[in-house]
Amino acid sequence: MKYLADSLLEALYETLPDPVVVLSLDRKILAANAAAISFFGYPEDEFKQMRPGQLYTDPEEPDRVRDEFFSGDHGGRPFHRRVTFLSKDGEAKPAEITLNSLKSEEGEAIGLVSVIRDLSEVVAAEKSRRFAEGLLSEAFESISEGFAVYDDADRLIMCNEAYRQMYATSAHAIENGQTYESILRAGLAAGQYPNAGKSVESQEAWLETAMETHRNPGEPIIEKVGPDRWIQVEERVTKNNFRVGLRTDVSALIRIKSEAERLGHIIEGVAQEVYLICLRTGKIINANKAARENLQYTLKELLEMDARDLNAAHSGKEITDMLAPILSGDTNVVTADTRHRRKDGSVYHCRVRIEKMLNTSEPVMLAFAEDITERLEIERELARKRQEFETLVRNLPDIITRSEPDTTLTYVNENYTRFTGKPLEEMIGRKFVEFAPDEILEELTGHLESLTPEAPIRTIEQPLYNKDGERRWYLWSNLMIFDGATPVELVSVGRDITESREAQERIAAQTRELARRNEALEHFGSIVSHDLKAPLRQIRLFSEMIREDVAAGRSEDLEAHSAHVANRAKALERMISSLFTYSQIAYQSVVWSEFRLSEAIAEAWNNLAVPVVEAGAEISFETDTVIRADINLVTQLLQNLFANSLKYCAGNVPPRIRVTARQDAGVMEIAVEDNGIGIEPDNAEAVFAVFRRLHQDDRRYDGAGIGLALCRRIAESHGGTIVLDTEHRPGCRFVIRLPAKAQ
Repeated sequence: MKYLADSLLEALYETLPDPVVVLSLDRKILAANAAAISFFGYPEDEFKQMRPGQLYTDPEEPDRVRDEFFSGDHGGRPFHRRVTFLSKDGEAKPAEITLNSLKSEEGEAIGLVSVIRDLSEVVAAEKSRRFAEGLLSEAFESISEGFAVYDDADRLIMCNEAYRQMYATSAHAIENGQTYESILRAGLAAGQYPNAGKSVESQEAWLETAMETHRNPGEPIIEKVGPDRWIQVEERVTKNNFRVGLRTDVSALIRIKSEAERLGHIIEGVAQEVYLICLRTGKIINANKAARENLQYTLKELLEMDARDLNAAHSGKEITDMLAPILSGDTNVVTADTRHRRKDGSVYHCRVRIEKMLNTSEPVMLAFAEDITERLEIERELARKRQEFETLVRNLPDIITRSEPDTTLTYVNENYTRFTGKPLEEMIGRKFVEFAPDEILEELTGHLESLTPEAPIRTIEQPLYNKDGERRWYLWSNLMIFDGATPVELVSVGRDITESREAQERIAAQTRELARRNEALEHFGSIVSHDLKAPLRQIRLFSEMIREDVAAGRSEDLEAHSAHVANRAKALERMISSLFTYSQIAYQSVVWSEFRLSEAIAEAWNNLAVPVVEAGAEISFETDTVIRADINLVTQLLQNLFANSLKYCAGNVPPRIRVTARQDAGVMEIAVEDNGIGIEPDNAEAVFAVFRRLHQDDRRYDGAGIGLALCRRIAESHGGTIVLDTEHRPGCRFVIRLPAKAQ
């Protein structure tokens, strides 16, 4: 029988789901069932070698448990305690141990038996429950409305702080377990309900009505709970006969309605649509006659509506975003264009000005709505006219700008953007003087400063450079608009006059050329009159002498007189031929072209090939400059200078001619210098006169005296000059200056 009992005990020990550990009195592990081995996670052999202190999160816990078990309070009886074990993998495991003595047959204590109950799931469940209760409590407390639940016996089982605050006078009675009636009576005793009256009878009647409403709730009711406080009471009955109550403080709404009634008398006669709107809820509090008539709603219908119900143009989110600056306190006024929908479904455009009212007990918006249907029609017509104007301006060839008085651009037409090659957005906001050449800034600034209220418009011709760097002339008409004496806007219109200006310049150049030619012709006439008469007088004189000798029968001087006549006739013939050459070249029209100066130098030198070889002359030039002029006339000018250098050489010294060129400040300067006999400074101007010869010896220095005169005429026909460098020694140095971009 004892064997059967031992076998049964051993089977129970091994199959028990709870961990069982047997310890000696000196706290050595003697045995452990399979559940204990699994609970702690150690191999059985390793587990039996461990000390109990190694199995607890607190190593001193086993000593405290043993001491308490063997203390006088327990006397070795079964002992229960919650502890935290530590498994092999380091996991803390909450558990409850049941400790009992293991006794010998003689009844002496020989060890301890510890039965362990794993509480991990229990602790996790408790933790989840506490978390859920905390979350629910926080949720209730975060609700701004008062919230309460009464059980089927009408006892309070839970409520949030907002509920207690709404019934602040009777808050001391609002405790779990209290009945709804007892809480109401505490409020009556504290004078919390002004509408209940002061007599016992009236208060009991009020209490009976309140309890009936509580037991059989219907639509929400408004309950006054103080001299200036109203609560909206809303209750529902659950399936298990619990009462759930919701309390909303509507004091602000009640006060707003009261204020709205006072304001209603003021806004009723206003021609614009006027609305009073609760800022918090968006509900319409009042609307004047103009609003009611235009919208076709009654006041009662409007008071049941949200202001957003009237809007036909924006979503609820868009309206919220529109009102955000007011709600955030950034501003008190916002204005927007929208559309309102009438009761019959028709829609009209309106401009709404919404203003947050100050010094009110609760936030209220005052909205003014103006029907702008007709205004929009006018604006559309103006836009159409503006579009027509823009089309006209776009198609005009002129540049048109509008700017602030300091020339900051506010409008430019497409012609200006095409001219500058800059996009519109890059030009707007910049000053148009930034697009003007530096050469005209001073004149332009002075021109704009001269605009006054008495003379607000003036014109000016100035050059501009387009996106390709091309210089164009514009006639600007600038109109400064004044407000009194203060300039407010500058309107500028620029017309391209490049072609007409070039035509004018050509006419002016031709006029100047004609004047020069007339002057030269007069000078030429005086020269002809003077210089041609000299040989004619000599011919006439010697002819008379021959006639006298023939009449007197003298013949010894006839041959000499005849030779003089023939010589003077040849000189006259040469002068006439030279004059013809001069007139052909000097008054030749300039044919403009671009060419390299080296080409003209080479051509002029080649034209003098024979005298160059005879004189052993050399020329040097290192210039590849491109000039704009008449290549034939420039070649003739250089040829005349080279011919002079060959003719007036110094004795037997071979002529050496050097040509240089440089461009500076819009002027092309060409210098031709030689090593010849030179010219005295006193004759620096005389050498350019027609038939002016400094050397009369025809046998050594032949010529008619028109070479340098022709050079000057060619230079002047290009708008330039030619002078003798009087400081150059030895030889001669002639300096020619021509416009770098002559036309």
